[in-house]
Parts: sequence; structure tokens; C-alpha cells
Amino acid sequence: MISVIVNLPFPDKALWPNGRPHWAVKARAFRSHKAWAVVAMRAERPDLVSSRVAVDLTVHPKTRNRIDADNCVSASKAYLDGIAVALGVDDSTFDAPTVTFGEPVKGGLFKVTVTYDRQA
Repeated sequence: MISVIVNLPFPDKALWPNGRPHWAVKARAFRSHKAWAVVAMRAERPDLVSSRVAVDLTVHPKTRNRIDADNCVSASKAYLDGIAVALGVDDSTFDAPTVTFGEPVKGGLFKVTVTYDRQA
């Protein structure tokens, strides 16, 4: 089993399900967040994947205000798509992400831990 940890910025408010941005604003944010995830994951030099991929999100919010775990998963969709591109797999091979909350960090942070088996 291989575990790779990628630290990504707190998602733009346009990517959260309770936000109602114009479609073009959301598309632009989605595209940039996906690109960040691709670059961050490729920097870790991942191996080829031969199994299901377990995804753990550790969310470090901007403030002590509560955040719904399901909203965190929705807001991280662009990141998960980018990680799938970097791994060379379809994101349908990802297990449902687990969400844990860490201490607040200035600006917020999403720590994504990806665990998978290496291809032989």
C-alpha cells in the first residue's frame, strides 16, 4: 500500500454547494482547482494504480465555524478529479472520501491522503 499526502488550498466559495455562483465563475474556479491538484499530485511522483483508491480528507477550516462534512466532499470534487488525472485513473475507482476536521489554519487547508496498491 502506498499513501501520498497532498496539501491543497481551501476551495473557492464558488465550489461549495451552498454557493450559487454564475456557471462561468464556477467553471473557472473548478478548472484552476483541478489544475492545482494535478500539479501537486504529480510532484509526489505517484506510482501506477492497480486497485481501488482510498481518499481521506483532513479539513483545516479558516475559522472555528462549523462546516458540513458532505459539503467538504462536494467542494473537493475538482481536487479529486485532478488527483485522478495525475494517477491516470478514472475517479470512479475512488472509494467514498472520509472527512476529518483539523485545527483551523489561516486561509484554510485541505490535506488529501490517497492510499492505493502499486501496479506490478
